[in-house]
Amino acid sequence: MAEKLNTILEKLSEHARRTLTDGGAEVEAASREDEAALRAVLRSKGLPELDTVLQFHRDVGGLSVLALSLTFSPARQIAHWPARRTPSGGVAVPVGSSAGAVYFIDACGVLYRMRAAPRNKELTPVATNPWTLLEKIALLATVEPLAKGALRLRLRPYVGAALAEALGVEPAVEATDSFHRFFRRGSLVIADGLPLRDEGERHTLVWAPALEDVVAALRAAGSACGATGAELTTAAAELQIEPPRSAPAAPSPEVLREGGAVALLAGAEEEGTSGHVWAPPGPPRLEQTRLFAGTLLSWETVDDQGARIRDFTGAEDTLRPLLTPRAVRGLLRLGARVDPRRKGERASVEHLLSCWELPAHEAALDFEERLGGLRFASLQWGPFGIVGAWPDRPAAKEAASVDEGQLVQIGAEILGSVSYAVDAEGAVHLEDEHLEPTPIAVSWRVCLERLGAASADEGELPCSCQIKARVGVAVAAALGAAPVPEGTDQHASMWYRDGVSVLDVAADPYNSEPRTTVAARSEGDLVVALQVALQVAPDAAVAVLGVKGDPSPPAPGEPVVVRARLWGDTWDKAERELCIYGGPERYRFVWR
Repeated sequence: MAEKLNTILEKLSEHARRTLTDGGAEVEAASREDEAALRAVLRSKGLPELDTVLQFHRDVGGLSVLALSLTFSPARQIAHWPARRTPSGGVAVPVGSSAGAVYFIDACGVLYRMRAAPRNKELTPVATNPWTLLEKIALLATVEPLAKGALRLRLRPYVGAALAEALGVEPAVEATDSFHRFFRRGSLVIADGLPLRDEGERHTLVWAPALEDVVAALRAAGSACGATGAELTTAAAELQIEPPRSAPAAPSPEVLREGGAVALLAGAEEEGTSGHVWAPPGPPRLEQTRLFAGTLLSWETVDDQGARIRDFTGAEDTLRPLLTPRAVRGLLRLGARVDPRRKGERASVEHLLSCWELPAHEAALDFEERLGGLRFASLQWGPFGIVGAWPDRPAAKEAASVDEGQLVQIGAEILGSVSYAVDAEGAVHLEDEHLEPTPIAVSWRVCLERLGAASADEGELPCSCQIKARVGVAVAAALGAAPVPEGTDQHASMWYRDGVSVLDVAADPYNSEPRTTVAARSEGDLVVALQVALQVAPDAAVAVLGVKGDPSPPAPGEPVVVRARLWGDTWDKAERELCIYGGPERYRFVWR
């Protein structure tokens, strides 16, 4: 297999050889089926025995690059993925895959890319042969994802050749074909089209670690190359979230003109967004603004001190009238923002829901009016932004066809399966692909109150325990924690005092069992919580986090203040019991 790998690498540029080798390139013996076996797989799937598929197998079959999640294995891909139709109507057979994508080849030897999910994504041509594809993959691997301090400039339309000439950058002929053109000078890379991503396929991309190079590229693109749109992307920018009232005035036309501003090239999910990218006169510096309906959303600055983004969509003023100060503090710690681009008027939301034959629950409409466009952590909120992003929206249906018993999503993970939905009574249900919809709160206010409170004391209450029983009333009384009515209903109860937080859940949505969670600043409060909990529920299992274990044997006469059965799996399967020794001066936590 080493000889086959060398044969493959010898046909590539020095840059590609080095990149693939450093990424762990190898030829897998298991993927090097003989040609007869590959023909048999093609016949079993009813596919034509294309010469291009067989030649691809002879040339690069079995190649794998671990760091790039790249595998060229026609037989394996054919068994897993169906053949697809090319844009011209021909048959394309799957021959390889990389992170999030599948590669196909047609009868002419053209290679296509398809996003692995969803599977109905159309094919996009990416290379005229496997060698050019490998060159493109290797070249892009050096610039994507962006390293800390690196910059990417996206330009419209294609201006790669003119830009490269203006900057003195040579063509990268080994990665260039009829689909994409590449140019390279050291760490500066220019590409007409981004073959390995959905967004950017029709744009010119510029990557560089040096601010001066990107400033020069923007100035040349706007003046000599005729670029009509630009977008700057930075890595590890310092983000400062501020409320809308903190936003300064947008840059004046004079400032934009002096900086050679190019209109912002907004992303695919930024409909209605405007702004500019410009390089002010003087020391190298880049500025970028985003506006929506005349309101400044963000202002990004890149200079010799690094990249900084002032985001003016902070949710503090929106959340304060609706939730307790503690819950607001927690949601702000999670980066809570309100994006006006994902907020809809009542009539628009009602129409959108009718298209999907969903009921227009008053709770969903009320949430949209007050908190539509809310985002924090990995969650987005508001039916307009969530349902509006679903693909293939149907036409509006008659109101009579709507089942009022259906749930309407008001919150969903951006990249996940968990969602929050309301029913006709306003109760919030947790939904997941592995879970039947389960009610968790009587209203969206109570739901957000708990979500915010869970992060309000992050870092301030370092130790915690979970008890597999509903003992919150007794534990809170022993610790002097007061009820939090805003976060309490029949599904869960909350108590709080400075240094202690108690949450008592009637039934965990994933296992239907009761649970009490206590977070505390001191180990002493944690021990009291466990002692009281075990007095009320002696057989309850517990889990303890945020304390340091001490495996040393107990000293003679050292008291055991807590002995409890452990909840769930442990790293050491033999450790099934927690013992806490000592007293207020020093507690020792021993798992055994």
